[in-house]
Amino acid sequence: MTDRILTATENALAAIPFAVVAVIAFVNVVTRYFFNVSLAFTTELTVNLVVWTVMIGSVIGIREGAHLGFTMLRDRVTGRARDGLTVLVTLATVAFLLALLVHGTEMAAQQFERGRATPSIGVPQWLFTAALPVGAALGVHRAVRAGVAALRRTDRPAAPLGPVADR
Repeated sequence: MTDRILTATENALAAIPFAVVAVIAFVNVVTRYFFNVSLAFTTELTVNLVVWTVMIGSVIGIREGAHLGFTMLRDRVTGRARDGLTVLVTLATVAFLLALLVHGTEMAAQQFERGRATPSIGVPQWLFTAALPVGAALGVHRAVRAGVAALRRTDRPAAPLGPVADR
């Protein structure tokens, strides 16, 4: 139940900013084409919303196992060696995300304390910077779950290249 709620939350946190960016880009193109006027604030808003989309999109990629993986070495080993590589990669991913979580939180807190706002539209900058710690925290959760799931899988040989033989 909570996993479904978390999944829905992640999906919404990625889809809503993406939809807003799409609408803003469309409106900007229309105003430029028909009225020869460019909406200056759109660049600031779209760039900042894309940060949310990318951060949460990367979490969804971890959740779905969709990130590009280089598995040549992992596919050539079995047993404890494969488990060791899985643990190593999971720990490295979690370490990176924890560093991003700490530094992103510090940055957002400083922006909040100083009352920093975006230059064109005056939105508090920390609202956009919060994408870093939020995405990192969700990423840690998903990376640990993905690592545990990978360790629980049984070793299966890679599929043969070429046509599938009768089995």
